[in-house]
Amino acid sequence: MDFYHDKFSQELARLRGENNYREFMDLSREVGNFPKAIDHKTGREITIWCSNDYLGMAQHTQVLDAVVNAAKEFGAGAGGTRNISGTNHN
Repeated sequence: MDFYHDKFSQELARLRGENNYREFMDLSREVGNFPKAIDHKTGREITIWCSNDYLGMAQHTQVLDAVVNAAKEFGAGAGGTRNISGTNHN
């Protein structure tokens, strides 16, 4: 077990040393403030230019209402893979 721990630790150290270790930003987006977000590492407001929500529809009131209504009607979560739990009829 120590062999694998040491090997992975060495590999991670190498990646970090080469600046190839990927770290994900810890962000909070706020409805009505698109495309701005708060970077929790620095506390600063940033602009997210690479979002696939380029029209800001994820914050549109009709979209949010539809999501809330769907969650109330169908629940939340995937519920399992289709080959085990079937396809949702709705």
